Amino acid sequence: MTAAPQPRTALEVVPDADEAAAEVAPDIDGDDWRAETVIDQYSAEHQLIGSLMWLTAEAAQPLLDLVPDTAIWRPRTRWAHELIRRVVDEGNTPTPPAVLAAGRRHAPSDALEHAQAPTATQHHQLALYLFDAYSQAVAPAVAAATYAREVLDEAYRRAFETCGIRMQQLATCGAAREDLTAQFAAIRDELADLWRRTETAAKPDMIPQ
Repeated sequence: MTAAPQPRTALEVVPDADEAAAEVAPDIDGDDWRAETVIDQYSAEHQLIGSLMWLTAEAAQPLLDLVPDTAIWRPRTRWAHELIRRVVDEGNTPTPPAVLAAGRRHAPSDALEHAQAPTATQHHQLALYLFDAYSQAVAPAVAAATYAREVLDEAYRRAFETCGIRMQQLATCGAAREDLTAQFAAIRDELADLWRRTETAAKPDMIPQ
């Protein structure tokens, strides 16, 4: 015979299934976004950011000239790259404290309110990201150029896909032949530029000294 269930006390809280799931699932918008970073710590973009912060301004400059900010895919990583560029353009070594100080004043280029300074939460997340990138950099002095080449190679592949979609959309929306030809020329130049940058990054003299 099955015993009857015991009645709940007046102050007993019935757990909510959605809240329980939220406690288990990481919130990548909060501090738990670092769980995602662990997965991506060996990505070329992440390694490039970490490596740049180990270099002097003189050593980092050629790599920054080679890799445009738009070649970085992940938003927070792109922001870090933009800040490193700012620090180096000012003639300073891009150490994590210097980059973080720049992040207090300059929002990401793709921010909705670009003129406004980053929020305290955004700056805190940047600090965590910079610490991870700096501490997880593998052979930064010798492999920085390799990471730059891999970033550019990935950017080329993404651009090839995006440009293909753009051409398809133009063709199906009835664009004039002149417009199609102009877009084709622009796409050709964009891909050729990324190709040249990738080839340059593979040269031995790109290894920071």
